[in-house]
Amino acid sequence: MENKVQNAFDSIKADSGLKETTKELLSQKREKRNRLFHYRKIQKTFAAVCGILLLAVGIGSFWWIQTPVSYVSIDVNPSVELALNRFDRVVSAKAYNTEGEEILKELSLRGKKYIEAIDAVVESEAMERYLVRGDEIVFTVAANGERESEIETGVSHCQGHIRQNTHSLATDLKTAAQAHDHGLSVGKYYAYLQLSQYDSTVTVEECRHMSMGEIHGILKEHEQNGGNCQQTDQETSDQGYEQENSNLSEHGDCHSEGHHK
Repeated sequence: MENKVQNAFDSIKADSGLKETTKELLSQKREKRNRLFHYRKIQKTFAAVCGILLLAVGIGSFWWIQTPVSYVSIDVNPSVELALNRFDRVVSAKAYNTEGEEILKELSLRGKKYIEAIDAVVESEAMERYLVRGDEIVFTVAANGERESEIETGVSHCQGHIRQNTHSLATDLKTAAQAHDHGLSVGKYYAYLQLSQYDSTVTVEECRHMSMGEIHGILKEHEQNGGNCQQTDQETSDQGYEQENSNLSEHGDCHSEGHHK
């Protein structure tokens, strides 16, 4: 009986055409699976590359937007400095003394246009006790090129509606970098540079603990007494970066560098 069943199966022969057709169908299925596999692999690779590029662009854009390109310092006795990006918005606000810290702790200035930030600082309750004494507000702009004059115009606008004695001037970013190296706002450091032209014995540390009113009072005394700069413009310029007074020499007269308003 078993032999009969075996013989029956052995007698079943696949047609050669059917075999070829079956082989071709199986081959096509394998090729389709391979193409689908490679396509999905390419999709994943492309998505990963796009993700990396978007991340790089995002990081680059964030860095570009957050990079300070100019500064505005507000100095009374409190010493506060605003760092501005290319869109003239505040990317950081830093206090350079405890009085400045008292002002900034109650304000949120990041992302504001610098004009709004200046108004917020000047009109803050913490600043009020200094202004009622009639202390002068000194605005100092540190920027290069056309940006300097544009920001000065904005600062002048702020000064126009501040019912307070104000004073403004401008310098460059090199001076701002030196100021930050010494732990001072650009405004107070600039005042130190002015004073050091009359008195070479004055130090950064001494000016750090003086209000802007005190520094300017000493400057006015020197000017009224007909004091002369202790260095010529050429001598100051030749000393380069290591001589902290070099920035003043670039603009001529020792007590008129920058744009006073």
